Amino acid sequence: METLAEKYRSLQLSSLNSMKSYTCMLLTDTSSYKVYGTGVFIQIQDHYFLISAAHVFDKYSELFIFLSRDYEIIRPGGTTYNHNAANRDKDTIDIGVLKLDKECVPHLLRTYNFLQADDLAINHIFQSEEYYTFLGYPATKSKKKYKTDIFDSTSFFHFTTPERNEDYSKFDRNPAVNVVTSYNRKLSFNHKKYMFGTGPELHGISGCGLWFTDPLDLSTGIIKPKLTAIMTDWPIKNRDIIIGTRIDVITGIIKKNLDIDFPESKIVRVR
Repeated sequence: METLAEKYRSLQLSSLNSMKSYTCMLLTDTSSYKVYGTGVFIQIQDHYFLISAAHVFDKYSELFIFLSRDYEIIRPGGTTYNHNAANRDKDTIDIGVLKLDKECVPHLLRTYNFLQADDLAINHIFQSEEYYTFLGYPATKSKKKYKTDIFDSTSFFHFTTPERNEDYSKFDRNPAVNVVTSYNRKLSFNHKKYMFGTGPELHGISGCGLWFTDPLDLSTGIIKPKLTAIMTDWPIKNRDIIIGTRIDVITGIIKKNLDIDFPESKIVRVR
């Protein structure tokens, strides 16, 4: 008989396809297909957005997205609202928002879904439990097959536990703005083999989502992961963690730049 913990893990695994449908690879170099980052699609009212790390969008003009397995691609058009920083290496927010233009949205909707307002976990209180999953596209798991034109890519996800608020000062981060969560590389879940093993390096995962799977969903059977943050930094000095920026900051950036009626965060305000 399945234990409660096993049922919850099954719920998390069942949520992966939903997470993937909102997530895209951001690539450069149309000849060799180099994964440069990851992005997440969001819709607020009649506005469509692609969210990633600002350091990924710093190469905005070079980025493209796959639309099909036949290597159909699109260069996303629109207006970028990048967090400005004199030194990107010291940028603790590192968020880029691309408001997509009307020409590219219909093409993207053929392949991807867009998160709605109630899919965004604004005012979320992070729990120091393994209720969270980050999912993106590491560069080491995406490459052309040897002596072929076939591009083979696999998404990567990791079940993770946020740090306690009182520990954030060790990482020079603010829990009202950031989330710091674990990456136990030696204990990563392999979905194909249904077992734990060693995970990849995380280069290319910048801009991916951190998702919360509510244990209460077990009673309803609903599969509805909530986006809590965009992950931006895998610190060189500490490879056991990955750092992101709360969704509250991202919606705050959108409200600051566009006249959108959207709930205010009670945790942080963007000026």
